[in-house]
Amino acid sequence: MRNVLLRVTWVIAIVAVARVVAVVPLQAQNTSVVAGGPHDLSGGSALRNSNTTIDGQTCIFCHTPHGGSNSIPLWNRRAPTGAAYQLYTSSTSDVTTTAGAVAASVSGACLSCHDGTIAMDVLADVNGLAFGPSVAFTRQGTAKANYSAGVAGANNLMSGGLPFLGTDLRNDHPVSVVYETARAATASEFVTQVVNGAKITVGGTNPVPLFGSSAATATIECASCHNPHNNSLGNFLRKSNTGSAICLSCHIK
Repeated sequence: MRNVLLRVTWVIAIVAVARVVAVVPLQAQNTSVVAGGPHDLSGGSALRNSNTTIDGQTCIFCHTPHGGSNSIPLWNRRAPTGAAYQLYTSSTSDVTTTAGAVAASVSGACLSCHDGTIAMDVLADVNGLAFGPSVAFTRQGTAKANYSAGVAGANNLMSGGLPFLGTDLRNDHPVSVVYETARAATASEFVTQVVNGAKITVGGTNPVPLFGSSAATATIECASCHNPHNNSLGNFLRKSNTGSAICLSCHIK
């Protein structure tokens, strides 16, 4: 009887450990910092690499301390051309933009990976030199995107899955559109912006940011709803969308 009880105890313990091991990778992607999450392309939950030049760096795939872009802080990637972008249109929309404006915007920074036209390891400055594509990434089981090979390297070009937007943006919320243009046209349908110093936001509790130098010109961008540095809520949401809270930050419904 004693041996039977010991065996049962060991089986229960092994099953419990297996369950813990199984859930850890799934939890790892929802991190409040970049390290270990989907945007950590060296040791994260979507991709990992062992390239000796990259040397395990977390920030390098987006930022560089020197020689980065002037339009986006210390940006380490080139902007997409936007030449193939198909943009959202609607008969009820009062705002428009252009493919060039999207490509040159804050959202263009996101699309430099998420439209699948530029390999993720094509970087402006790694140790003082232009870099890539050459990295062999290993896709992790918790990755939500699919990847293919660029000109060189492996799994370095986003090609499918939820994070992949491609160049057809007709089924995505419009970006690089001036918020005030829409609000002024139908003021009863949009929340009024708030200007606090250099920050322009919209929404009551936990407002979302607009991007620009004035309320008259500030635009909605990918980063209005998503925080690329914090994935604690999943999908890099800036706040919980329970009850459509993100949507209602801007839209009066």
